[in-house]
Amino acid sequence: MYVAAYDYPPYFSMGLETDVTRELIQILNDYQDTYDFQLQVIPPNGRYQALSETGCCDVIFFESEEWGWEGRAVESTIPLIRGRERFVAKRIPGRTQAFFETLENKTVGAVKGYHYNFNGTEQTADQLNQSYRAYLSHSALTNLRMLMGGRIDIMPINDELLSALQNAGEQYQKDLLVSDKVFDDYMLSMIVGHNKRLTQETMQQLVRELARQGHIDQLLQRFNLSRFQVYRIGLRR
Repeated sequence: MYVAAYDYPPYFSMGLETDVTRELIQILNDYQDTYDFQLQVIPPNGRYQALSETGCCDVIFFESEEWGWEGRAVESTIPLIRGRERFVAKRIPGRTQAFFETLENKTVGAVKGYHYNFNGTEQTADQLNQSYRAYLSHSALTNLRMLMGGRIDIMPINDELLSALQNAGEQYQKDLLVSDKVFDDYMLSMIVGHNKRLTQETMQQLVRELARQGHIDQLLQRFNLSRFQVYRIGLRR
C-alpha cells in the first residue's frame, strides 16, 4: 500500500529527522497487518498522476481537496487538520507589520508544485511569476534558509510548521517576523485514489480506530499540532 508524500513540512520532508506522515505510517503498520503501508516520495506536481488509476500510489496523507483535485477520480476522508498560511520575513530592526502590506518589489519564496491563495485566487507556484517576483525551490525548508540568508524577502509558511519548529526547539521564532494576517486556511484529509487496493471507507475506518485508541491525539501532540486538530472521538465532523 503506497502512501504518496511530497515535501510539505511538518507533514513530510526528507529535510526533517521525522515527520507526521512517516510516524503515522509506522503507527498504521503496528496497529494492523492487513495492509503494509509504504512511503513513496514524489514531487508535489506529481501527486495527481500518483493517485490516478495507473499511478504508483494508493493514498496521500494530509492533503486538501482544494489543491487541484477537483474533478479527479479520488475520495477523501473526513478532515483531521485545519491549517492556516501566512507570510513571514526576516526580523530586522525597524521592520514592522507594514512590510506585509504589499509584495511589490519583493522576492517571494515559493515551492514548485504548491498551490497558493495570496489574493483570493488559487494559483500554482508556476503561475506566481505572472504576478510576482518569485523564487521557486523544491522545499519550504530551503526557502526558510534562503529567507534567513537574505536571498529572498518574504515567503508563505503554514502555521503548523511554525508550531512544529517551536516544539523542536528551533530558534526561528526570534529571527522571524510573522504576519498577523492569515491569507489562507484549509482542511487536510487523507485522499484515496479510485480503483486502488485501499478504499476511502477502509481508510476512514482506520482513522477512526486510531483515534479511539488515542494514537491520532498522541501523534499530533508530539508535533505540537493539537490546536489544529478538528477530528477527535466525540468531535466527529
